[in-house]
Amino acid sequence: MEHFHQEFTVASSAAVAYSALTSITGLRGWWTQECDGVAEVSGAIHFRFGPVHKEMRVERLEPNREVRWVCTKAYIDMPSLTRKDEWVGTEMVFRLNDEGSGRTRIDFEHVGLVPSFECYGMCVKGWRYYLGSLRQYLETGAGTPHLADGSKSQCQERAAA
Repeated sequence: MEHFHQEFTVASSAAVAYSALTSITGLRGWWTQECDGVAEVSGAIHFRFGPVHKEMRVERLEPNREVRWVCTKAYIDMPSLTRKDEWVGTEMVFRLNDEGSGRTRIDFEHVGLVPSFECYGMCVKGWRYYLGSLRQYLETGAGTPHLADGSKSQCQERAAA
C-alpha cells in the first residue's frame, strides 16, 4: 500500500520534538490553534481547521521515540469530495530518531492515506505544509499553524489558489 510518508531532520532534540507532538500547546504551535483534548494513550485530541475537523485517538506514546494516532472522526469540508470522512481509520505515526548533536530525524507516515482517496492530493499538500510548520516550530519556536481567529492560514490560501 502506498501511503503518504515523509522523513526530515530538524535541529532540535527528540525530547522537544516529542513535546510538540504530545502537548496541546505544541500541537497548537505547528498544526492548528483550534486544538483541544487529552494527549495521552486512549485520549482523544480534536483538531479543527474552520469547518474541517478531525478527532484522533492516541494509540501509542513512546517518550522521545514514537507517537501514534488513529483517526476516529473526520469531516473534510470541500465541495469536490463526495466522501468527507476518508481519514477515519487511518493512522498517523511519528517516529523520532535522535541523531546526536541536537538533531532529530522525524519519520512521518500517514498509514491509509493512499492515492485512491479523493482527498489524497489536497492532503499531501497539507501534510507537506504542516510538516514544514513543525520543522519551523522546532527550530525557531514559531510554526505556521492554522489560525483560530478565522483568518486563512498560508496552507488554506495555497489550496484556494
